[in-house]
Amino acid sequence: MSSEIELSEFLQNFSPISLHHKKSKSVRSPWVFWSESEGYESSADLGTRMIHYKIKSAFSEIFIPWDMSFFGQFWVPVSIGGRRLLSTSGQPFAVGSLSSYFAMYRLYSEKYKYNIDANNLDFEPDHMIKSGGPATTFLNRQTSINEVQRFLSESYDYDDERLNFSVMVPICFPSQSNCIGVLEFTTGHWENNLACFLFRTVEAIKKAGLDVFYVQDLIPYKTINGLELAKDHIKEALKVVCESHNLILAQVWIAYENKTNVPLSFSLEDTQTKRLLAIKLAGYFYAVEGNRYDDFEPYFRFGDVTPRAIGEEFPLVTLQDYESHYTSKHRSDMLMDWGSEDFYETSGFAICLRSSDTSDYKYVFEFIWIKHSNYINLLEALLLTLKRCLPTFKFASGEEIGNELDVHNGDNKSEKFKIFQGKRSMVVDYIAPSKVMCKTTPKVLPRQVIEKQFGKTMKDAAKNLNVSKSTLKRKLREHGIWEWPGPNFIQRKKNDSSIIQINPHEEDNRAIQVQSTISLNQNSLTIKAELADDIIKFRLPILQANFVTVEKEIGMKFNLSLGTYQLKYRDEIMEWILLRSDEEMSYCIESSRKIDQNEVRLRVVPSTQPISGPSCSNGICST
Repeated sequence: MSSEIELSEFLQNFSPISLHHKKSKSVRSPWVFWSESEGYESSADLGTRMIHYKIKSAFSEIFIPWDMSFFGQFWVPVSIGGRRLLSTSGQPFAVGSLSSYFAMYRLYSEKYKYNIDANNLDFEPDHMIKSGGPATTFLNRQTSINEVQRFLSESYDYDDERLNFSVMVPICFPSQSNCIGVLEFTTGHWENNLACFLFRTVEAIKKAGLDVFYVQDLIPYKTINGLELAKDHIKEALKVVCESHNLILAQVWIAYENKTNVPLSFSLEDTQTKRLLAIKLAGYFYAVEGNRYDDFEPYFRFGDVTPRAIGEEFPLVTLQDYESHYTSKHRSDMLMDWGSEDFYETSGFAICLRSSDTSDYKYVFEFIWIKHSNYINLLEALLLTLKRCLPTFKFASGEEIGNELDVHNGDNKSEKFKIFQGKRSMVVDYIAPSKVMCKTTPKVLPRQVIEKQFGKTMKDAAKNLNVSKSTLKRKLREHGIWEWPGPNFIQRKKNDSSIIQINPHEEDNRAIQVQSTISLNQNSLTIKAELADDIIKFRLPILQANFVTVEKEIGMKFNLSLGTYQLKYRDEIMEWILLRSDEEMSYCIESSRKIDQNEVRLRVVPSTQPISGPSCSNGICST
């Protein structure tokens, strides 16, 4: 049967309504249909026409996986008899193939409306007005996954085309909070590609000039003291952990209770998890080895647009039992075809932590990386890095990170293994490798609190105040304290308030890859740079010694490409600080003068930039 005959037969199902159509661009894209009245005159009509145009554009860009039946339609709010309802009548729709089954499904959908009166959801006398489905999505502003109700008799058998599951996506204009409608995408099966389908669908919606709602908007910052600050710390920590240990991604899940009267999706009806969702608080996606890592971005983005049910398999079972779980190899599931030959074999780890800043509030950290045999060492290393970046976080049990921990083995659910076994005394005060630099939101330290530490060494003072020495140093500057009154303060130059006590014998235990020296006088800087066995020396007028000039000069003389290296300077408390700007260059010079030295030591380290993904800046995605 020719395409024209198939099309005419399909359109005949909707007679006498005349439908316009846009032919599918390929076998992986749908046909798009709509009815259109001529002569849009009012501003409301023009607004409707604009929305229709964008919805049609979004439908045209949908990517349909192989062998997947597909049907899509758009639900919009309407007023009928003084009631607020959702209707799809007269709205654009799309089909993956021209079949009578899809035509019947469309005609069936047009008969019914959905109640979106949030104050009157309990009883509906009109059987043509339904609840749930797109109404739940519209009211909750949450993408939902639902089971399709049967509407045709069993004698009407189209097994190849039958629709079983639907994804309901609430739509808005970019940077706006009003829901303009719900896009329904209904299919027969997922075949391990739900995350990929939703990812591509959201991209199509955004390409059309629309947007979706994100689960981060649900996070109850106002009701949980310290949560927003904790999120900022977590985001930076995930970045450090991924980049330090070459992980593919990391994300953090929290429990969220739906306190509205709107029912949840079918997958959450278990009494123990009813009204509880797992939502993504923060995440970091790190494409470290090439574009094949982009295959994991759909999974990473899935948690941005839809909640998940607590108590599922790895990793969200951790939000139910608060235990640690490890899987050596991800198995294919509804979200992802992890077992495909096109995928790297990946391992995963999920652990429940809590922070003293948010009391007993639980966080589940999920990490995914390319599978390798030395997983126990990796788990210990990434947790110690996490400990350095998040010093207020502990295991859910209250034990310190670094104490012995039992981990469930996902390959054998009855089996556990231990990490940090017998290492408690060694790691209880552990600070992760010094190459890991963690940035957190500044901690409040009043001057009077700091003054109580005068007379101690800066190291002891920082430990007592539960901050790093560099943080203490910044706080001293904020309070105008330029000299640390330590135990040797009397031996310092009392009349020079810019001098800060240091230990001249303190050594840095890190591997120095490139070192430089800057000799200071009033008019110029003499820069001596050392790379392996090579040494260069040049001089710049002090007024021209800005960051860009110094960086380019060192790069040129060592034949290094810009962007492949970074500079660090050693400050007055002997810590290595990243040098990235003119402001930090002035700090570098200032630090040298404060410690009464004629030289400033610099370090150049490789800059390992990840390879770009299709939707991420510089190959890195964060939430």
